[in-house]
Amino acid sequence: MKNILLVYSIGCPNYKPVKKMLLEIGLPFEEIVQDNLHKGCVCKTLSSPTILVDDKIILYGGKKDSQEIGWSKNMPDKKELKSLIELLV
Repeated sequence: MKNILLVYSIGCPNYKPVKKMLLEIGLPFEEIVQDNLHKGCVCKTLSSPTILVDDKIILYGGKKDSQEIGWSKNMPDKKELKSLIELLV
C-alpha cells in the first residue's frame, strides 16, 4: 500500500473538502498540519492542501514563502482526485 499524506495549514478553506473526498475514496491517509512543523521542514513550504503519494505530489498549488499563507486554488473534484491517486496506487 502506498503512503498518502494530506499536508495542510490550519484555516485553509480547501482542507475539509479535500479530506472529505479522500475519506469517500476510501484510501487510508495521514494528515500533516503545517503549523506544527519546524521552520526548516520542506512540507512547511507547500501550499495547502497538498496531497503526496509516497514521494510524488499529486495535488499542489505551488510553493509558498514560509511566512505567507499559500492555499491551493484549483481543486479537483472527487473523480479527478481518485484518478490521480489511482495512477500511483
